[in-house]
Amino acid sequence: MPDPNELIENTLWEVMSDRPDAVVEIALAARNSVLKAAAGCSEFVGETYCVLDLFSFTGKHGQAFIHIATYSKHVNLGFNHGARLADPEGLLEGTGKMIRHIRLNSKAQLRSKPVKDLIAIAVVHAREMAEAKGGIQPARVGVRVGKKNKQE
Repeated sequence: MPDPNELIENTLWEVMSDRPDAVVEIALAARNSVLKAAAGCSEFVGETYCVLDLFSFTGKHGQAFIHIATYSKHVNLGFNHGARLADPEGLLEGTGKMIRHIRLNSKAQLRSKPVKDLIAIAVVHAREMAEAKGGIQPARVGVRVGKKNKQE
């Protein structure tokens, strides 16, 4: 059976082949940052008007805690409950009821302490939410792009 991490990364390269390499590299760096901070989470990739990579501890898309939205020319690191996160540096953008995001212009942003802290806090909140909703579920991956639909 193929490595799920490899399946996702290969799929991301494939579906983002029409985007500049710099944009793809930022998206993959964001993915690696989230996976490093959120060991054991589930991951789901989908393609609509952007390539969307969702992360959840419950295995449910609707309970994702972070998402990466890759557009043709930029990448957003989205926090699904971002309105609840402390953001002393004022990095989070958006005015919706819950979701906030950081527009990523470089991989270096992901190495900054404020961004790492936001990811870490989002992970802590997500683990708490998962426990309250029946517990953290075993990690799995799902891919739905074009006519493809793969799940491991």
